[in-house]
Amino acid sequence: MHSILIKNGHVIDPANHIDCLSDILVSDGRIAAVGMVDGLPEGTREIDAAGCCVVPGLVDMHVHLRDPGQTHKEDIMSGCRAAAAGGVTSLLAMPNTSPTMDCGEVVSDMLSRAEKAAA
Repeated sequence: MHSILIKNGHVIDPANHIDCLSDILVSDGRIAAVGMVDGLPEGTREIDAAGCCVVPGLVDMHVHLRDPGQTHKEDIMSGCRAAAAGGVTSLLAMPNTSPTMDCGEVVSDMLSRAEKAAA
């Protein structure tokens, strides 16, 4: 079992009415405990999140990926990496591309490339 303890973070989880300084234990990619955690599994990695907010994945509804057509400015891979680094887990790509994402074929191609970028 792989565990991570995120310590001292400002935990904000509106769905569960949590807004406080707390610890979070993550085991095998799932939240196992929020609050004071006793008896950590052996080999638990600890991250000090003092001064940081710990929140559910964010959604960005206005992203200029510029792909297709303007990949010298941004592409799917660089845009998705930047989003992930900022805590964004879902995004909406604006259709200001060349060609414009206004038909199923262009959207299907972009979705296929985005899936590969996320792997």
